[in-house]
Amino acid sequence: MKGAAPDLREPLERLYRSFDHVTSATDPVHIVRRYTARDDREVVGFCAAGLAFGRVASVLQSIESLLEVMGPRPAEFVRRFDPARDGPSLAPLVHRWIRGKDLAALILVLQRMLREEGSIENFFIAGDDPSAPDVGAALCDWFDVD
Repeated sequence: MKGAAPDLREPLERLYRSFDHVTSATDPVHIVRRYTARDDREVVGFCAAGLAFGRVASVLQSIESLLEVMGPRPAEFVRRFDPARDGPSLAPLVHRWIRGKDLAALILVLQRMLREEGSIENFFIAGDDPSAPDVGAALCDWFDVD
């Protein structure tokens, strides 16, 4: 075919593999992959993303500290979270300007998502309009707290 674009599949695959460090100790994604249950992965991923700023070592330590409080089933912790009962266990956690009370607020938001839609993904999808040109309105819906 005259003028056809060169086949970029193999060079792009090579490039992807060179950056795909699944087991990288400096990538918080490896923490999410410890969990097999989808709801746990969603919760851990959301929390990890919320803490993913600052020095990598500090980020990883903060995520691990939060997960230690949450226990082996982070999604269950979120579903059963009671600020009066569980808030004190978050109080000593600090990540830069984020404090335990901020983490408690995050957990309450996640709890609402799970309660109302069953999953974080479903919560997002509920506000998404497939005919919209982008997900901007759906993202704004996430922050529309009555």
